[in-house]
Amino acid sequence: MATHKASYITIDQYEFPRGSKGVGTLVCAALMVLSTRRKFIEPGSLIHDHILARSAKAAKHSKLVQDILFYLFFGVHGVETVWFGLIQLKKHNVKIFSLLGVQWLATVFAGGVFATNHWAEVVEKKEVQVLKEI
Repeated sequence: MATHKASYITIDQYEFPRGSKGVGTLVCAALMVLSTRRKFIEPGSLIHDHILARSAKAAKHSKLVQDILFYLFFGVHGVETVWFGLIQLKKHNVKIFSLLGVQWLATVFAGGVFATNHWAEVVEKKEVQVLKEI
C-alpha cells in the first residue's frame, strides 16, 4: 500500500467552488436534498404538480428514481468524502476535525467530483504561488 506523505503544499484557506464547479456542487446538493423525502414527489408538491403529473410513467417510477438517487448520491459521496479526508486533507496538512477540514469535507460531501476538482485547482494555485516565492 502506498504511503501518503505530507506535501510541501499546505492548504490554509477555504473557498467555495465558483463557476461551473459551484453550480455543479449546488445541483448535487439540491438533488441530495430532493432525494431524502417522499413529500417532494407526492401529489400537492411542486415537482409532482408541474412535472410528474404530466406523465403517468414518470409518476409511476418516481419513487424508484428517488430511491436510486438517494443511495447513489449518499453512497458515492460518502465514500468520496472518507477518501478525501483520509488522503487529500492529510496530504496537504489539513486536520480533518479543524474548521477548515470540516468545511472542505462538507463541500466534498455535497458536491462530489465538482468539489474534488475544485480542491485540485486550489492545490495547483497554491503550488504555483509557492514556486513563485522560491
